[in-house]
Amino acid sequence: MSRNQPKGLRAVVISLLVILAVQFEFGMAINLSGQPSLPPFSFSFTSVLNALNQIGFVGVTHAVLGTLLTIIALINLVMALASKMRGVQIFGALGFLSMVLAATMGLTFTLSGFQNDGYSHGMATNFLLTFGFHFLELYFLKPAGRT
Repeated sequence: MSRNQPKGLRAVVISLLVILAVQFEFGMAINLSGQPSLPPFSFSFTSVLNALNQIGFVGVTHAVLGTLLTIIALINLVMALASKMRGVQIFGALGFLSMVLAATMGLTFTLSGFQNDGYSHGMATNFLLTFGFHFLELYFLKPAGRT
């Protein structure tokens, strides 16, 4: 592992944590504003986008940020696995897995017509796990102490 790689990975993890905090705010804004009551529908990009548009800018932004976060988590996973630091690898992998599960729960909540609160709860729980796992990854990326 090159000397600059931990710094780059640290920057990716910090960026991920900051964007997760913004994602939390958008998610809470949606949750507190109340979603429209739609019948469940089948997946298509058009139908998902139409449902999100009924929530408004906040709903679309939340979904876009969720997609961006999943991509960043994948980049983080690749970098974490290349780091050869066991703790970083474990928490990078767990962070990616929980991120994918949060995104999946968000999509299935949308497909339920915003009616299945179990999917919403799954999204929130996996969000919390994602934040925790990436925070622990950042801890394991700490620079070695100087003697």
